Amino acid sequence: MGVSTDDPRAVVGIVTGGHFLSHFYLLSFPPLFPMLRESFDLDAVGLGLVMSVVAVGMFLQVPAGGLVGRIGAKRVFVVGVAVTSGGIAAAGLAGSYPVLLAATVVSGIGQAAFHPADYTLLDAATDRSAEGKSFGVHTFGGYVGFAAAPLVVGALAATFDWRAALLAVGGAGLAYAAFAGVVMAPVHRPRAASDAGSTERAALAERARTLLRPNIVVLAVFFVGLVVGQKGIGTFTPLFVAERLGMTEASGNSVLTVFFSAGAVGVLAGGVVADRYDPHLVAVTALTAGSTALAALVAGLLGSGPTVAFPLFAFVGLCYGLPLPSRDRLVSAASSGDVGTTFGVVFTAAAVGSFVSPTLLGGIIERTGTAAAFAAIALSFLVAAGVVALLKAGVVGERTASDTTIEPSDTDD
Repeated sequence: MGVSTDDPRAVVGIVTGGHFLSHFYLLSFPPLFPMLRESFDLDAVGLGLVMSVVAVGMFLQVPAGGLVGRIGAKRVFVVGVAVTSGGIAAAGLAGSYPVLLAATVVSGIGQAAFHPADYTLLDAATDRSAEGKSFGVHTFGGYVGFAAAPLVVGALAATFDWRAALLAVGGAGLAYAAFAGVVMAPVHRPRAASDAGSTERAALAERARTLLRPNIVVLAVFFVGLVVGQKGIGTFTPLFVAERLGMTEASGNSVLTVFFSAGAVGVLAGGVVADRYDPHLVAVTALTAGSTALAALVAGLLGSGPTVAFPLFAFVGLCYGLPLPSRDRLVSAASSGDVGTTFGVVFTAAAVGSFVSPTLLGGIIERTGTAAAFAAIALSFLVAAGVVALLKAGVVGERTASDTTIEPSDTDD
């Protein structure tokens, strides 16, 4: 028997499990880089290309959102899990570098399904008063996936080899896809097939309007600012703490772990906060605080060394994680019913930020040093906060019913 719409916790749990796998697979290859280098005689560029093609699916999220509307979110979710994990398993069978890249592209294409299908399922199954908590749990699952991948894949590869590691984790995902397909009910259903021609034309017109709505464009800018900052921290923190804070790059990796761990805690807390307070206010307050703390560190106002770095990056991570469920509520409210396409648009914008950030910030570092790069990261968080403040004030975007009815929950749950 499938999970019914009266059991939203089960839907949230299954979707969150898929999100865990999505993020887990995104970080499955870096622990294997030494072995892949030896197996295929790769340099750093070849290894970097593996990670680049993993992200190809991020640019396919808008079409995936349209597919959600046509065939239903459950089907897209299950197929996404299966294709992503199948690509990972196929990579474990690769006998050459081109085959490895091809399998990685397949896995990346499967990644396109997650955000549009996930958020549509969560929106359909969850009551508005608990939507923030659902989004928070979902995002937390992704962060746990980020944290688990290096440990699990690295341990499997050390015990067996890299091929066995990829086959094992890919096979686990295929089993999960089968489980979700059997257990989860289609809580979001596709549009009726009657009058298919006129319905499809109307759907395409509505999707085009969604893409061009001012609020969606503004939120896309917000996503770019968030991701530029997060990607910059994830890429250059070890170098920054070594150059500016008198620590080793190995310590920088530990600082980065603290950042993501605090971010995961912030996400869980943010799910509760998003249901009780205006999500605009949550996002603006948290991101402004995180930006200010990071700018103070860059300016040398807080000192240096581990006693400064660890608590400071924990605070910034908390400030980054806390507004993520509120971010998702803002997007859901702006969707005008086409949740899958809307999330596809904004996460495609996030993919652009993810691609641009390392190159842009790396160029800044080459020219002026890590301090300037981290000042730019602080600025990107502040820009994201400013965009939401302007949206709330009605200076940018548009006033709609969905924008003006995002109210805190009256429940004490």
